[in-house]
Order: sequence, then structure tokens, then C-alpha cells
Amino acid sequence: MKITDADHTNWRVKDLERSLDFYRDVLGLEPFGLEEYERGEHPRVSLRVTPEFILHLRPDPTFETVSTGGYDHLALVVEGTNLDALSGRLTGAGVEIERRSENVVGARGSGGALYVRDPDGYLIELKLYDVESGAPRAQ
Repeated sequence: MKITDADHTNWRVKDLERSLDFYRDVLGLEPFGLEEYERGEHPRVSLRVTPEFILHLRPDPTFETVSTGGYDHLALVVEGTNLDALSGRLTGAGVEIERRSENVVGARGSGGALYVRDPDGYLIELKLYDVESGAPRAQ
């Protein structure tokens, strides 16, 4: 057996519109399946993170944020900006920055990161890499 990639993650959310405001409108992820969800044909809406990875949001109005056990965060790579500009954009959108780091190791090497919470309390790392560093992707 050989694991070759990550495919998706599935998260329960209390309020789909609030989550879409964050993931679609603030982070810029492209949703799909919204019309099917609204017609009652699918129980979730998906957001394209990369061509090979999606985030499923499964609305559950009874969902209450509780301990996530061993889960810590989801790291999303951000390009075309820097930490200061990203911080300003998020703050301007009403997103609180929980933590900032200048040197976090990820799959492509070291880079800066901002940590924010989505509307349901999930911790999201917004990871930036120095394009000029030439750091290869982990194989």
C-alpha cells in the first residue's frame, strides 16, 4: 500500500452561510454543490482547496463546538501576498488573528503563517512560502 495524496476533509458546521462567508468570501475558496444542497439532493457543500483536495462542509444546526480531540489545525497555502498584507486583509474582514509565526516548517519547507479560527472554531493555518526559496514539495 502507498498513500499518494490527500483527497478531502469533512467538517460539521452550525451555520452554512456563516461558513461560506468565511471560506468563500474571506479566503476565496470556490464552492461547488451549493445548488444541489439547496435542492435537498446532497447533505453538504464542498469547497475546492486545490485541484486534488476539497473541504466538505456538512451543515448541522445542532452542532456545538466541543473539544476536537487530537485535531489541531488545517494548513492552507496562500500565494500572491505577504504576512503583513494578509494580516491586514483578514483584520479588515473582521477575522481575528490568533497567532503569527515567521518560520513554520511545512511540506514545502519553512515559511510564515497566520493562525485564525473559522466560525465554528476550527483552527486554520494560512501558510506562506518564499517563492524565491525554491523549496521543493515533500515527496
